Amino acid sequence: MTILSSLFGFGQSKFEKIKKHITESNYDIESSDKLEILDLIKPTIGIKTKSKTDNVIEIGMSKIGGNPDLPNNFKWPKFENEYLTFCAQYNLSELSKYDLQNDLPKNGMLYVFVFIDKDYPGFMNKESSYKLIYLENTENIKRTEFPEKYFLESKFKSAKIEYFEYYTLPDDENYKIKKYRKKYNDFGYFYETVTEFIDNLTNQETDNFHQILGEDRSVQSSVVFDFATKKLQIKTIEDYESKKTEIDKVSKNYRILLQLDCNDKNSDLSRFGGSMVIYFGIEPEELKNKNIKNVILAFQGT
Repeated sequence: MTILSSLFGFGQSKFEKIKKHITESNYDIESSDKLEILDLIKPTIGIKTKSKTDNVIEIGMSKIGGNPDLPNNFKWPKFENEYLTFCAQYNLSELSKYDLQNDLPKNGMLYVFVFIDKDYPGFMNKESSYKLIYLENTENIKRTEFPEKYFLESKFKSAKIEYFEYYTLPDDENYKIKKYRKKYNDFGYFYETVTEFIDNLTNQETDNFHQILGEDRSVQSSVVFDFATKKLQIKTIEDYESKKTEIDKVSKNYRILLQLDCNDKNSDLSRFGGSMVIYFGIEPEELKNKNIKNVILAFQGT
């Protein structure tokens, strides 16, 4: 089933406006290609934040920073015997109406933890230095103090998360777009104007890189290549150059699950993340099975 036929109810009016904009505008793109491109547009869970102190954010609500809401028996994740830093929590029942393709569980909480290298200092991207944890039962969660010997300098100020209906095209360097870039000399103009139309329609801020699902909005080239590089354990430029074909192949096995923007003015993740965006990628089959713990992390920044 294509997106053209699968979008209904809540999301249809905005998507119909996007469809009309693409099909009826005077872009120098063949009609058949316009329809193909429409089918590449993915429903996306947009995220906006508001600066709020932790004591006014209700327990169990989606937020960045502050103290997490956890059950009594929660085992705090570690890296090399040191605690990972709590970054954010996402209440899936709050966002489920925006999950138009039913990719995520309808209830529960998704937590983001990333280790901070104190020598650097900054977020670390190594095996086991990050953790996405899905908690299905949230009935007995409570606002929780950090464990003893937690790196308290990494306690981030809190920001409340609000969700909205959004749509994304594949990144302009993604393999899904490549054939159109080759076919049309002015495809860049088409891509930019369609993206701008969607952002205006959904009230998306151009410098806001928070989102869940959809197509990646990458600061640099499409982050699926970063996921592939990490998966293949590419460490040198020579390795990268010699394995480009393999990187391209593996990149097609990943999609975006979550983007967390460190440069958000309502939080202070930038203290250890600078202007970077934290990207979590997942294999579509894992997402289909609602197995959202097997993710791969990448950072991109300016």
